[in-house]
Amino acid sequence: MKLPAYPLITVDPFFSIWSKSDKLYDSDTALWCGLKKRMKGTIQIDGKNYRFMGLGDEYIIPQTALEITPYITVYTFENADFTLKVKFWTPLLFDNLYDLSLPCSFIEYKIQFGDDKKHQVSVSLSMHEEFCYNIRKSTAKEIVSLPCGKAAKMGRTTQKPIYKSGDAVAADWGYFYIFGGNPCINKNSISAVQHAEIKGKSSLFHIVAFDDIYSIEYMGVKYKGLWTEKHKSIEAAIQYCLKNKKDLYGRIKKQNKMVLNDAEEFGKDYCSILTTAARQVLAAHKLFRSCKGDLLYFSKECNSNGCINTVDVTYPAIPMFLLYRPELVRAMLTGIFEFAGTAAWKNRFAPHDIGQYPIANGQVYGLNRLYYHRKKELYKIKKNVLNPACHMPIEECGNMLITAYAYYRITNDSTQLKEYYRLLKKWADYLTDCGVVLENQLCTDDFAGHSEKNVNLAIKSIMGIACFSKISEALGIKTDCFEIAKHNAEKLISLSETKGGYLSFSIGNENSWSLKYNLVWDILFGFDLFGNELYKNEISQYKKMMNPYGTPLDYRKDFTKTDWMLWASCLDSTTETTKSFSECIVKYLEATNDKNCFTDWYDTVKASECGFNHRSVQAGLWMPVLKNRLMK
Repeated sequence: MKLPAYPLITVDPFFSIWSKSDKLYDSDTALWCGLKKRMKGTIQIDGKNYRFMGLGDEYIIPQTALEITPYITVYTFENADFTLKVKFWTPLLFDNLYDLSLPCSFIEYKIQFGDDKKHQVSVSLSMHEEFCYNIRKSTAKEIVSLPCGKAAKMGRTTQKPIYKSGDAVAADWGYFYIFGGNPCINKNSISAVQHAEIKGKSSLFHIVAFDDIYSIEYMGVKYKGLWTEKHKSIEAAIQYCLKNKKDLYGRIKKQNKMVLNDAEEFGKDYCSILTTAARQVLAAHKLFRSCKGDLLYFSKECNSNGCINTVDVTYPAIPMFLLYRPELVRAMLTGIFEFAGTAAWKNRFAPHDIGQYPIANGQVYGLNRLYYHRKKELYKIKKNVLNPACHMPIEECGNMLITAYAYYRITNDSTQLKEYYRLLKKWADYLTDCGVVLENQLCTDDFAGHSEKNVNLAIKSIMGIACFSKISEALGIKTDCFEIAKHNAEKLISLSETKGGYLSFSIGNENSWSLKYNLVWDILFGFDLFGNELYKNEISQYKKMMNPYGTPLDYRKDFTKTDWMLWASCLDSTTETTKSFSECIVKYLEATNDKNCFTDWYDTVKASECGFNHRSVQAGLWMPVLKNRLMK
């Protein structure tokens, strides 16, 4: 499978390392955003050195194969004398949240010879000191002892965890480790060398790890990753990974199979795009527990301003998490609920975010420049410091109501609904007051600019009101919200239905159209507010407007969003549209000249990225699977 970039180490936004070339030795490895984070891999066979990863002067072993599955990347290198397989995987396991949050990753090597002689083999892995900083700083390196052996360690000589935030940046704090064989300290790097005498075939491995010291600052308090509840130190975590390597790998293989089995019904192209998205989604998050005991799972809005726990990033991401670990959806919502309940948030509608990664101290989207220097204490400021033009009031209210109900619908857990019912009601009342002819404002597709009388946004409002009716019903509270949602749906159809039977992009613009991805909940939740005939007409229009690499987001531009294409495909009662949209996305991945992680925003004519990569919104590509599960 040809991709713009290939996942190697995928732990979190500060430890997500990719190869941006089809051959592992044709480029230096890099952080997801392109910052050089050089790993070099060499193998010595009977005194002769070969390079298989990163740039250098050594002889290369020709790469002959590359296999990508959702959670495992395997490269094959061969010459006349031996074959080397290099496997990259991280225990991103939904079945155990401590394992999911582990900051450790494996690189395995399988060496096989074509003769029966004994061979002296050494596999070396090095990490450049640039892993330790965003901009060059002095670093310290040492050999440390673990119960299971020794490891090479490096980090800045001065450590100041979470003292700044940003988007396309690396951490300026924390310590990196390589374990496996003999550790070495070099001038600008650390390395570890595995030695073995091999006859026939054998396997070796390295473990790489990142101890960030503290992971997130939330409401003024610095928190460590969830893994620290189980492992008292990074050394203990490495020891755990070593001891349980076989079990961890067996479970990640099982998770691989689960994802591919779920995707199989929608065709090989759909399997390919889920494979491409799976690891970057999880590596765009951080998992921890607050001092109140609440599990919190915060995303970084990678490559689109770096906001943390963005509501309209959570909303498109929920399908995968609802399927495989719904508890994480609740953990995404809690931080927004808590911030919205502080004196710093005075609006009737829901916030957009709670900071910029890794600092979650209050909304920064639309922040007045006069307050940039106070980003670390926004949750304390009780005056309005945000630009009203940057708010997404309908968008975020609808997102919170729909997501909160979706979590309840899957789990039957109403505790969060009870705790934050007052906020949910306030947001539902706001949507009710706004009606369906909406004022000029932003939606989640803010890159397309403001729009007024936006029909898809009005649909989200209707879905949010309907969801609130079901939330109230679950808590034994009577409302007339479902009747309001039904009335609004009928009104919206009468105002925006075109001659083709689909709904326009905006009320009053008969010649416009757009992907109505927010309609998917009408089907999944069985609301039946819009009807099958409308869905058929929408799908028919999407097919008419399809370009070589997909259907645009709306009539104004040729660009699209991968997540919204797959959501819109679910309006089809068959799998046909999901399959055809998936084929378009795979064609884009194969045709594009961009060398970045899987973007969710690209041009459907030119096969060029418009921006955004490594974003967790790609978890929304699981919507057809979620629909399948809920329909059954």
